[in-house]
Amino acid sequence: MEEEEIDIISKIPEDLLRRILSLVPSKEVARAKLVSKAWQNIFEFLPSFDFFFLRRTLEFIPPRSPPPGDITDDMSSFINAVDSALKLHKHLTLHKLKLCLDLDLIGSGTTSLMLMIDSWIDAALERKVGNLDLWFLRRDGDLDHLYLLPVKVFSARTITDLCLDECRLEISGDTNIDLPGLRKLCLRRIQCQGDEQPVQKLISSCPLIQDLETSFCSRMQWLHVSGLANLQRLSVVNCYELESIQIDAPRLQYFQYHLYHGVLPCDIVFTSSSSEFLKELILYDDRHITEDFFQSLLVRFPNLEILDMLCGLQRIEISHNRLKRLDLRPIKADAMLKIDTPNLQSLNYIGYRMPLISAIASLNTSSLREVAIDFVNLNICSYFPILQSKEFFEKLRHCQDMKLHLHIKSKQQLMIPGKLREILSPPVYYIKHLYLTVDNCLGYQDIIDSVLWMCHPQTLSISPGTAPMFLKSSITILGTKKNTSSVVFLVPPNVGDIIGKRFKLMMMKAKRKLTE
Repeated sequence: MEEEEIDIISKIPEDLLRRILSLVPSKEVARAKLVSKAWQNIFEFLPSFDFFFLRRTLEFIPPRSPPPGDITDDMSSFINAVDSALKLHKHLTLHKLKLCLDLDLIGSGTTSLMLMIDSWIDAALERKVGNLDLWFLRRDGDLDHLYLLPVKVFSARTITDLCLDECRLEISGDTNIDLPGLRKLCLRRIQCQGDEQPVQKLISSCPLIQDLETSFCSRMQWLHVSGLANLQRLSVVNCYELESIQIDAPRLQYFQYHLYHGVLPCDIVFTSSSSEFLKELILYDDRHITEDFFQSLLVRFPNLEILDMLCGLQRIEISHNRLKRLDLRPIKADAMLKIDTPNLQSLNYIGYRMPLISAIASLNTSSLREVAIDFVNLNICSYFPILQSKEFFEKLRHCQDMKLHLHIKSKQQLMIPGKLREILSPPVYYIKHLYLTVDNCLGYQDIIDSVLWMCHPQTLSISPGTAPMFLKSSITILGTKKNTSSVVFLVPPNVGDIIGKRFKLMMMKAKRKLTE
């Protein structure tokens, strides 16, 4: 029987096998050569390769850090694997190459190393690579020793997706840029050399780009996006030297701008043709957003459906008829909010309690289906806004899902005084699902008791971040409450075996109490 199974694996058609293995990390494919003789040469024929040579324990986690299983420490075997994969069978088209190297680990100062990397990129270009993703990590932050990208990359007519991370670009006025097929361009931690605006020249030379991202790029003072009739997504993240952004993109649907702790303000200008189709706006700037600028954006984007905002405004007024999702993160603890969004379906609030309390009166909740609240900085001297939160819950008649994340350090913060309980109206029963997470809490029983005084959901889901003792106290409290037979506990999928067994035991005890 075992021999038959081995024969079945060996007889898999090569075309099908290549499609399957192209979805597997390159390191695992190399190991798979040991499974069958028929697989020994299949590695070099794959259409896509992902190669990583990084430390197993990174000093910091970059935004695109690879999974640990894809990291190899043996430099010689790594070089041989890349050489055999890219330089053999040059007649075969290469769909994708992702190459991530820790230059400090393998010696960035050696000329032979740079020439070797150049040869790999040359081989990929000769095989008409379509998706080229290059990341050359430098831990010491020395921008002058970043890898200098070969100019020939900018004339590779087959490239459709180009992502460059921690490279130097030297693009002058006579540099030939010919990327007619480029649809997606990502520039991350790029150092601009030579001409003051090599990034600008690169962008303007690729008129068919649909997705453009610039993140942490240095020596870039202005970004003018024009002549890109097909551009749909634009992201500008923490380019701290940027002083001006001008956008003329008639089909733009998504715009993301991040500037965290930026010293210089950036002037952002949209032309009238760039406003009609924008549906998603992400705006993170903790220092420089003004009220007039923000209001002008809301007026300029009539079809906006998603707004994700972090700002330091003292007064935040959001009025929009088509907005469906709002993610709000006010910086100031005493900020005033006014929200008039009749078609809002999802609200995610992360911040201090007072801004949200100020918005309760103006908030139209007729269309709300999902609400998530994460109060920050509740210290020992501050109390959870019980009355205001209950008023907020009472307005959520149409809301089905409610997520409540509490940072509680003392049970006194959430305790409801006896006199207040005598005049408090009955709990809110409209909320169907309550997702609850409590961090660093003491007095578990008092906390769950206070929550149930505010609202009584049909389903209570305890988040994985919640302590096991809170689960036990929750079941104990609910087991003594009346009319709680509809309360269901959802066990988090990543709870450990020991906690899971204790949880199941507590569940059995709770069910017996509820049926008595």
